[in-house]
Amino acid sequence: MRKLLLLLIVLAAVELGCSPEPESADPTNDPDSSGVLLTFTRSGGFAGTTETITVQSDGRVEFEGDAAPPQTLELPPELLNRLEEELQDLDWERAAKEPANVVCSDCFTYDIRAGGQQVTTTGLGQSGQELSDFLALIEEIFANSSGR
Repeated sequence: MRKLLLLLIVLAAVELGCSPEPESADPTNDPDSSGVLLTFTRSGGFAGTTETITVQSDGRVEFEGDAAPPQTLELPPELLNRLEEELQDLDWERAAKEPANVVCSDCFTYDIRAGGQQVTTTGLGQSGQELSDFLALIEEIFANSSGR
């Protein structure tokens, strides 16, 4: 009985420590002090890849990932403006809402950090509804990089 109780306590502690929660922060999405506007990591999928883009407030974009060597490019002003608008309009609380008991073997997990806010999500349920335009814009940014 003691072993079962100890196991339940350990499992509860692990579950509490692994739950992604949005960080409380400045409600604006201004770039942080290092000039980073957005850090976006996509991991998982059928091939189990990880890709990260870091967008600086001046439009420089750094791509890193499993499938290609790191690269840096300049984001066109139109895409940078659209990204800034998407981040400003993003409802971080809704973007963090996942359906209960998400089971998704081949889906992506997204870690999005901007302006002191952070959310980790699969983009299903309410989070997917909130993030649909944002994720489409991120795909456009990925597509604008050479070799993708």
